[in-house]
Amino acid sequence: MGGASTILTSVKEGDLWRVQIAWPSGTTHYFGKFGSEREALGWIDRHRWLTERDTDSAKIKRPWGSVSQRKSAVDVATGQAEAGGPAVEQQGKN
Repeated sequence: MGGASTILTSVKEGDLWRVQIAWPSGTTHYFGKFGSEREALGWIDRHRWLTERDTDSAKIKRPWGSVSQRKSAVDVATGQAEAGGPAVEQQGKN
């Protein structure tokens, strides 16, 4: 992976300030509607973790858990086999 990281900047849009989020993939999003640049910069400061990359680990640390853990919970709840098991291989063949 390259050295790209997420970039947060404050931008003025009409009478409001917004936070521009430029993701490493090249996608850009705008977040929030702040009454002042100071408020937008405060949001950026509180969410600085979005710009930090954990180079020691390839795993993404999500506060809600991994997607695969949620899938496992769905598999258990529905009685489906785990990923790669027979029920998944036969999916869509009914």
